[in-house]
Amino acid sequence: MLEPEAIQAALYAAAGEVQALVNHLGLAARSAPTAKLVFEADFQASLRLAFQFGRVETVSVNAPLGTKGVLKDPVDVVVAGKARTPQFAAEIAWHPRGEDHAGFASRTMWDLVKMVVARQAGAVEQAGVAIAAPSRFWRWLPGYADDHPGYDLLASNAETPTSTKAEFLAGPAWNHVFDGGMDRDLPERLWTSLLAGTQIESPWAETEIRLLEVKGLGQVSTVRSAG
Repeated sequence: MLEPEAIQAALYAAAGEVQALVNHLGLAARSAPTAKLVFEADFQASLRLAFQFGRVETVSVNAPLGTKGVLKDPVDVVVAGKARTPQFAAEIAWHPRGEDHAGFASRTMWDLVKMVVARQAGAVEQAGVAIAAPSRFWRWLPGYADDHPGYDLLASNAETPTSTKAEFLAGPAWNHVFDGGMDRDLPERLWTSLLAGTQIESPWAETEIRLLEVKGLGQVSTVRSAG
């Protein structure tokens, strides 16, 4: 398992690289496709390099954590361990800079639940989700979470980690998660805490990146039946 300081340092270094890219691109950063396709990919590459710096263990991108279910789907960044189990793995969710905050939050919840499954299965020692979004998304999120159970997991902070019963996933609003192949057996509670956060700012783009640690708590049970 990585020390919190090592994770924070990697996030800050990767964000610094993206900040330099934003400054370099200038007005091109106004383009939503540019923000999505260039910045997310470069952040992923920068985060891999930042974790790799001074480390003997290999850091990979787009690597699976298992051979079946959602664990066979590639994970954005994986830090190998001294033994077989990786020390750390994280998915990256980069806001496309449109106004569909609810759609982005829903897609990010898929990443969060996937990483909970990875932790619960023992496929990784520590798991996270790096969420990069404009300030307007982070202002919008708390109010949305008040009326939509589960989304408060995305708004967690270091002082007050968030723990929510996984039963919220049984509702029809989450059909897309399980139709997409998510594991139906989950811990009693889902838990998140802020590991690190930083800001990317320029006249052309502003993005706040929050890296959440995620895990499950309690006994595993079937959230919903198949079919």
